[in-house]
Amino acid sequence: MPKSSKLGTMGAGGFSANPRGIIMARKGSLEAERQAIARERNALEAREAKLRESEQNAMAELLRKSALGKAPFERVEGFFAALGKLGLDEVEKRLAKS
Repeated sequence: MPKSSKLGTMGAGGFSANPRGIIMARKGSLEAERQAIARERNALEAREAKLRESEQNAMAELLRKSALGKAPFERVEGFFAALGKLGLDEVEKRLAKS
């Protein structure tokens, strides 16, 4: 009996007699996986955008309720100008000392 008949559809080295069929099946499943990942990535990006919007709304609400929200515009503008010059870390450090 020839050696290949003992192996059935497998050729020498354990490779299928139809490697293109296997490759096509893998290609389809790989493409489906890529599409699923892309959908998940898009959904995650949408969630992140929604979170950023919620954070911005929460910050605006905090500002409205704080002393800054009740101060005259010119003073708030000056405060943010000073904050920009000193930097947030320095302002926090100075406020912690007071």
